[in-house]
Amino acid sequence: MNYIIVYFIAFLIIYLFYLFTVVLQSKRMDKFKKSKQIMYFVNRYNLDVDKLNIKKFTNLLGLVNAFIMSTAFIAMYVVDNLLLQFLIGLAVLFPLLLISYHIVGKIYGGKKNV
Repeated sequence: MNYIIVYFIAFLIIYLFYLFTVVLQSKRMDKFKKSKQIMYFVNRYNLDVDKLNIKKFTNLLGLVNAFIMSTAFIAMYVVDNLLLQFLIGLAVLFPLLLISYHIVGKIYGGKKNV
């Protein structure tokens, strides 16, 4: 039960930080449209940023990023050994990142023939 509470607190902190620093700031939205994160979706899934509701997309990315980071954090939180924490964090982070971004890309960008 303790791990669930820590997970939701981490998720909430990460998402709120992302919400206040990116989603709700119109100044940063222009920089965000040109970021490497958006360019990944543009190049990989033929995402058209101009036709996209950027507020919804950044909000979804915030939720996905919070899920990825809090899941990696809780996986590391369970282990006591520092080296093992690092290895588990990497082992959890990269697959979650690729799978989650693939799902978001398929939802927003459709299918791209690769």
